[in-house]
Amino acid sequence: MSEPAWALSRLYHTVVNCRDLDESVAFYRLLGFEVLNDRRDVVWPDFVGGIFGLAKARGRGVLMVLPSDPDGPMMDLIQWIEPQAVFPDPAARPREVPRIIAFRTRNVHAAYESLTKAGVVFTQPVHTPDASLGLVGTACCYDPNGNIIEMIELQPGVRHSRANEALGGDKAR
Repeated sequence: MSEPAWALSRLYHTVVNCRDLDESVAFYRLLGFEVLNDRRDVVWPDFVGGIFGLAKARGRGVLMVLPSDPDGPMMDLIQWIEPQAVFPDPAARPREVPRIIAFRTRNVHAAYESLTKAGVVFTQPVHTPDASLGLVGTACCYDPNGNIIEMIELQPGVRHSRANEALGGDKAR
């Protein structure tokens, strides 16, 4: 078999659309992110719209990284000026399918306590499932843009939940 001509090598960054860039930067700093590159005042070249399939694109952005994962994927926070992004109605949260960004977390219970004291809104207290799932716990909070930030603490040596095995699912998938 021959090697394919191309391959994805790793997740580079994800864009988080922001209602208010400054508020979002403050929130992600609270989660432990640091500013890698501040692009709030950069004028986007005309070709940027075409890259994203838009007639025109203008925005303000800040690229952030977790210091514990400096070579890992980055968060590109963007407040779109043109076109403007559409955000869910905060009152409709329970009725809409959420946008979720998940992070492996060290000490999810302490994260929940600390962020709750800082005024961050969670969907519910930390959920501690049956140990057979391989999870210590998971907690979900809202970022300022309506995204759910899922914090997951796995048991040592576990790569992902053992839901298939623990819940009797198909192990062949």
